[in-house]
Parts: sequence; structure tokens; C-alpha cells
Amino acid sequence: MRRTLFLILFLHLYFISGANNWFHVNQESNFNWINIWLSFFFGLLFTILFRFLNTNSKTIDQRSDAGQPISGWVFFLGINLVGRIIVQTYFFWDANYFQYSASVQLKQSGGVNLQSLFIFEMFLTLFGIAGTGALIYWFLGRRDIFPSMFIYYVSFYLVATFILFIIYHYMSLPADMIGIRRNRIFLISRVICAVIWVVFILKSRQVKETFVYPAN
Repeated sequence: MRRTLFLILFLHLYFISGANNWFHVNQESNFNWINIWLSFFFGLLFTILFRFLNTNSKTIDQRSDAGQPISGWVFFLGINLVGRIIVQTYFFWDANYFQYSASVQLKQSGGVNLQSLFIFEMFLTLFGIAGTGALIYWFLGRRDIFPSMFIYYVSFYLVATFILFIIYHYMSLPADMIGIRRNRIFLISRVICAVIWVVFILKSRQVKETFVYPAN
């Protein structure tokens, strides 16, 4: 843990000291190094969080019928998670978060506020990809932490998405972004789907008998 914190501090100081040079590179190479480094730090912090959560587990399972195989609706949930991470990765790549020209265009269209919102959206997308990846890891290992982490993940993601939707709704946006960012039907469908899965996780006996192994 100390080595990790030292690495974060070192990279932070190095990032600050070289900010002007990176900004110059941005203009020539079309890489948004600020977003790239923010993504790197997010990944580092999420890795620390994942390792911490991965140790938050029961030491032993005392049920005689524990460890049911993945099947039925639980299997379909796993397929849903795999499909979700594929879609999330595609939209992250398609959003051009790491292109300097995209950031310049946003600044010209909506100023610094729109740029900041773009970064917030990037963090939310990164959380979606990383969180889904962690859930898939726990799912395949049938870890006892999976049900609770699934509920926390869905709750946080929906709250953040709703906040983002409210901001986009009341914020002045360029004409080409209005239809994409204010899609109420898409948001409502995501909420309904998430609620269905959360209820399934909470009520299903199959879930309780499948995800039983300590997280290690």
C-alpha cells in the first residue's frame, strides 16, 4: 500500500511538472493527455478499491447445499454482463475522450462547463467498464461478494447517470448533442432493467446458493 501511494504521488508531481510540455504535444499529436492521465489515475485507484473489496468476504460457508452451478437466469445475468461490457467499451472508444480536437470542439461549442461535463461522463463510463469487469470476475468465481457488489454498482451507476441526465437537460448544448444526451426512453429502459435485476438478486434463492465462495 505504501509503494502504491508513493507511486501515485510521484506520478502526480511528474504530471504537474510536465503539464506544459504535454499540452504542446496535445496540439500536435491530437492526444488529450489530461484525460489520458486522469484515466490512468482512475484505473490505479479502482485497482486499490478492487483489491480491498476482494478481501471483504466470509471466511467459510456453512450451508450444506452451497455452491450450485451457474445456470438458468443466473447464467443469463452473466451473458448480460458480458454484453454490457462490450457495449460500454465500444461507446467509450467512440466518444473520443482521448482526442484533443474533440476537447477543443467542446470548448468552442459550450465552453469550459461542457468540457468539464465531458470529463465527468468519461469517469462515469470508465467506472461502468471497470465495475462491470469486476462483477464478471466475481460472477465467474461464484464469489459471495457478487450479489451485494452488483446492487451497489447498479445503485451508484443509476444515480450518477440520472445526475448526468439532469445536467444535460438543463444545460445549453450544441444542436448535434441534444438528441443524444436527452434520450429519456433510453434512461427509463435502463432503470427498469436495473430494478428487475436487483429484485432478482435480492429475492432469488438460486443466487444465494450460487455465489457462496470467499472472495480471496
